[in-house]
Amino acid sequence: MRRIHLFEFLDLPWYPDTFRRIQTDYLQFAATRGSGHKNLIPLIKRGLAQANTTQIVDLCSGGTGPWLSLQKQLADAGCPVSVKLTDKYPHPEAAQRWVSDTEGRIEYLADPVDAMNVPPHLTGMRTLFEGFHHFRPEEARAILQDAVEQGASIGVFEASLKPPFGPLILLFSPLMTLLGYFLLTPFIKPRTLARFFWTYLIPVVPLVTCWDGVVSLLRVYSPKELKELTTHTPGEDFAWEAGVASTGTPIFSFTYLVGY
Repeated sequence: MRRIHLFEFLDLPWYPDTFRRIQTDYLQFAATRGSGHKNLIPLIKRGLAQANTTQIVDLCSGGTGPWLSLQKQLADAGCPVSVKLTDKYPHPEAAQRWVSDTEGRIEYLADPVDAMNVPPHLTGMRTLFEGFHHFRPEEARAILQDAVEQGASIGVFEASLKPPFGPLILLFSPLMTLLGYFLLTPFIKPRTLARFFWTYLIPVVPLVTCWDGVVSLLRVYSPKELKELTTHTPGEDFAWEAGVASTGTPIFSFTYLVGY
């Protein structure tokens, strides 16, 4: 599989924790502004039903991803779920301010979780939002194979550029990211000195996010590539669906892969 796979700073173990938290806080805040994830509810409901579970195990959760709003949208659609958020570089203390008002329906686990080797006690449908592109094809297959071997439904969802505006948006995405940081940072909690210093005085984190954002868009797996990954994932009883869903905008769409 030929693809562009440049590095992202968020993937690097030496990336300073302060920068990582500022960046994931921004991404979490931005991810929960819209309502486009509701278009993924039928896919998630199908995966949950096939696995006979109401438990979500979210992988590569970062700063909680879309689950603060998506969990409520699922409940409104008659599909209440409990969610366990996990990450290779967990920071549950930082996420606690987001999940503290969910009455225990969303939990951020303190122990590191490898998406390629999920502990067997974490049962439920697995989800990855905006995280799958971080993995090279052989690693991505390992994530899918681990789900197959443990009999867990899995859903992979990522925002991708929507034609015909894709190349134009890619060109201007760094400027959009910078403007997003400068406009949204005052509304992101906690309002720490470090957040304002590394955003406004020395804008290291916004510039790093510009790089990571462009690389992310270039690395997103297409539905064809997602389906190709499943051909190397043995599992006679597993069914796979790959395709595109609406984000509710003319700029982005969701690519998805659901297996159960």
